[in-house]
Amino acid sequence: MGSPTYKVGEQPILGVTVKNVGDKACVRDVSGSLQEYLIYDAADARLFSTSDCLPGTGTDVRFLKPGETLQYNIRWSGTTSSPGCATDRLRVPAGAYKAEVRIGSLTSSRADLTLQ
Repeated sequence: MGSPTYKVGEQPILGVTVKNVGDKACVRDVSGSLQEYLIYDAADARLFSTSDCLPGTGTDVRFLKPGETLQYNIRWSGTTSSPGCATDRLRVPAGAYKAEVRIGSLTSSRADLTLQ
């Protein structure tokens, strides 16, 4: 993730690093359709997911040597979303949030994100 603090109205950079922590090469599907970036509020309510309005696309199967890393980043609009993009997208107010990234069955730890 980029800077952990942004002003309301800015577009925070959300990112994830995928690393082969094993001692053998591996193949990992990191296709856009498997990537999901999420934002949660302090009460652990899901406010945003890339799968709601702009799900990823494409195929990206990678061969990773031991210790090799991949980096993926997006810019979050700073707005809410809902499944199927069924509701209006509202600007998220100042506060403390958590960002999480999922790639297929892998889930990142949640990272702190503050909007001022």
